[in-house]
Amino acid sequence: MKKFFAIFLCLVFIFFAVSPSISFASPTKNKIAVLFILDRTSINDLAKYNLPNIKKLLDIGSLALMNTRAAGSYSEPSSYLTIGTGSRASAGEMGSLCFNKDEVYGYTSAEKLYHLYTGKLPQEGNIVNLGIQDLINQASTLNYTVTPGLLGELLKRNEINVYVLGNSDIKTPSGISYKRYAPLIGMDKNGISEGDISEDLLVKDDNSPYMVKADYEKLYNKFVEYSKNGGLIIIDPGDILRADVFSKYTSPSLAQRYREKALYESDKLIGKILSDLDLSKDLFIVVTPYPSNQDIQINNLITPVIIAGPSYSQGFATSNTTKRQGIITNLDIAPTILSYFNIEPPVEMLGHPIESIKYQNALGYLINADKMIVSVHNARPLVLKSYVLFLVIVLILYIGLLFLKKEYLKYLTPIILGVMTVPLTFLILPLLGPLSLYLNIVAVVVLTGLIDGLIMYFVKNDLDRLMVISLVTTITIIIDLLLNSPLMKNSILGYDVISGARFYGIGNEYMGVLIGSSIMGTMALIEKYKTKSVKILGFILFTVAFWLMVLPQFGAKVGGFITGFMAFGSTILMLFGVKINKKTFLIMFISMVILLFLMFIASMFFGTTTHMAQTAIIVKSEGINSLFQIFTRKLQMELNLIRYTIWSWVLIISILVLFILSYRPTGVLKNIFKNYKYVYYGFFGSIVGMLFALAFNDAGIVAAATTCIYAIPPILLLL
Repeated sequence: MKKFFAIFLCLVFIFFAVSPSISFASPTKNKIAVLFILDRTSINDLAKYNLPNIKKLLDIGSLALMNTRAAGSYSEPSSYLTIGTGSRASAGEMGSLCFNKDEVYGYTSAEKLYHLYTGKLPQEGNIVNLGIQDLINQASTLNYTVTPGLLGELLKRNEINVYVLGNSDIKTPSGISYKRYAPLIGMDKNGISEGDISEDLLVKDDNSPYMVKADYEKLYNKFVEYSKNGGLIIIDPGDILRADVFSKYTSPSLAQRYREKALYESDKLIGKILSDLDLSKDLFIVVTPYPSNQDIQINNLITPVIIAGPSYSQGFATSNTTKRQGIITNLDIAPTILSYFNIEPPVEMLGHPIESIKYQNALGYLINADKMIVSVHNARPLVLKSYVLFLVIVLILYIGLLFLKKEYLKYLTPIILGVMTVPLTFLILPLLGPLSLYLNIVAVVVLTGLIDGLIMYFVKNDLDRLMVISLVTTITIIIDLLLNSPLMKNSILGYDVISGARFYGIGNEYMGVLIGSSIMGTMALIEKYKTKSVKILGFILFTVAFWLMVLPQFGAKVGGFITGFMAFGSTILMLFGVKINKKTFLIMFISMVILLFLMFIASMFFGTTTHMAQTAIIVKSEGINSLFQIFTRKLQMELNLIRYTIWSWVLIISILVLFILSYRPTGVLKNIFKNYKYVYYGFFGSIVGMLFALAFNDAGIVAAATTCIYAIPPILLLL
């Protein structure tokens, strides 16, 4: 009987483990969620202007900066559509043509045009998207699943009402520029939604941009009417967008006055709506889908989001998409709304429900964080390209001097050491706070020179120098990772919140640095002391570095697992006297594949919110073909990077340098490896890491190049 009961419990456990979509709670129809569009607003606007109701909202709700990336080129319709799909989407001008179905567009009614474009008649709802088929066509060109209208469709299927109110239309003497983006969030898969986005919600006002503004009384009355039915209500007054567009035609002082007026009117409407809500059970989200023209000019492409309601408190908003306090993405809005209505977000929605972290002054913190994020984003292209170009020049110069003026090679020692120091400089640079582009460049040069000078002064042997800089870099990265990456998150070589490629865990850049510096630094240490205890210490360091790349709380980087396993594994085997041949290499590779497969299966059934777990859930839901789609997408990304990134030149020139040194001067490379046996082990392990980083990482060319920094320059130093 006990055995039967134990088996029964196991079966129940397995059943729920393999069925994560099962939910005990049914969708709640009488709940109210309000998505208030505060478009073209920055985090600084919330502090700069007198907005009493938003201030009250900040006292009870959670604040975050939102990544606004979409698929394809950066555009306002795409940002709105991305919120509604929960995955990065692209929308052209046709895709944003939304009207009440009885409105006239061009020569006939929107309803008839909708039928002309789709062959269907809108059966439910009075708002139509004339470009829904264009949106579907654009989505089909992406190599991942995107369903325009997904949020509205899921709510509709679960009998949750969705209403859209307001528009951002601009009236000029030459005609109307229709800016009705809000339905892109709330429409269903047929491009249909309920509500009112017509001109009836505008009123003439001679003191507003384009002499028109939102009719806030009508908007509020419509809200009151629709809120009786419960569901999601999306409100877009549109005046802030009109003020932002109009700013290029007027003086800065007037532009600011119009902006302040629009924000104040929206704030008053927020106050009236909040007075009708009970935030102990209702949800209220203020979102800025797209930044202002002024912010776009300075590349400040992140916008504020405020969320209040049950389970949200004063402080930061965050999500498992970013795992960073005060940072979310536009992919997180739809899963948050669905979860609020007790609907399981589908796997094609790449975001996660927004959560809350208590904090007293989130606004002040995020204003400073915004400056740092923009500083890093603006500095990355020029600073990294300059560094890579300098590294390439040093390699070429070294080969030239080797054949023409060998006596001058000694003068390159501090420069080569400096090249190896720069990744450490990039890591500690955030301690200086947000800097302008040129101050970032000056700071990198000064800090690198200072670190380089100290090492040159106190350490006299070249082997010891490369050992010190490599190990100091490794230990600094490890400490930073253990402290939840406060430096890496703000490093020029770390994450870029605006680009949104990675928000947590170790990125490709520092993955390569960690692998390369730890291997070469440890091997140089063993070369110096050659004791068993030092070898054991090296093994422990490799283990720590490896697990920091693959543990779930640090990101569970699949490419890091593969690259680290093969690079560290090859080095360790050689270190303990195992000869690396085809057989041992094959055994090591098969062992890695088996372990990776077991991790993947574990993620599929007991997954966390890591990239691996998310991939496993997608495969479980959509089948093995989705895995091939992911591989295809990553391969395309890798090929594009190899073609266009400047990091490719580091690998190309490094390979040429090794090729030349293999032949001329005769035997010089062979003699170095003979005299420095453990350095050779480190060099071999680094080369293995470079190859596997290149083959098994999206943006692997970057990881391979940063690993190379600690593989080739040390050999040049020892020459």
